Amino acid sequence: MTRRQHRRIFWVLVVVLAALHVDFFNHGTSPPPIFGWLPVDLAYHMVWVIAAAALVLYFTRYVWRDYDGS
Repeated sequence: MTRRQHRRIFWVLVVVLAALHVDFFNHGTSPPPIFGWLPVDLAYHMVWVIAAAALVLYFTRYVWRDYDGS
């Protein structure tokens, strides 16, 4: 893939993560905790943070420009 294609994929994923940051599907409900102790909201945001970290790693590997000395 070209750098331009990686850049487009990156921005699409940024928009998706921004939209998913607010867990609108869980608003106003109180589901039982996961494993009996972990709140669903916290588990959701833990997964979201891992996805955001993976996006940063993708960005640094494929999108960030190489230093060309100029």
